[in-house]
Amino acid sequence: MEDTEYFKNRFYVFYDYVSKTQGSVFLMEQTKEILERAYEKKDIKQLKGINKELDVWLREMFRPDEKEELSRLLKEKFGEDTKQVDLKRIEKINKIVKRGKINNKNEYELLLQRVEEIYSDDSKNEEVTELNKLLADFHKNK
Repeated sequence: MEDTEYFKNRFYVFYDYVSKTQGSVFLMEQTKEILERAYEKKDIKQLKGINKELDVWLREMFRPDEKEELSRLLKEKFGEDTKQVDLKRIEKINKIVKRGKINNKNEYELLLQRVEEIYSDDSKNEEVTELNKLLADFHKNK
């Protein structure tokens, strides 16, 4: 499947699921309009960005049972193993932490997403503190 088709179809798995379970959601409707324009223009960068955001939504915005159902649908349709993808993301984060330095904006965004994901979990306070230090150091040394 061509990348543009894949990104479009992957978005529609999310869109259809949210529409079915929650009805019309403004954020999804707005994202759908942006995706359709990007698809028409074959703007692969924007399509990738939208799908990257979907991964963040999957981690942060859905209840565990919803995550499980969406993960099942993605595996069924595309063969994606979202748990494996999340493990790879955690491995990347751990490498950055072990190195003790953020090297680029992508790494910065990855750590920032992780902080946003775990900051309200009191059992993760030490990890949040360590990640925030790396984020602050990156800003300081820009």
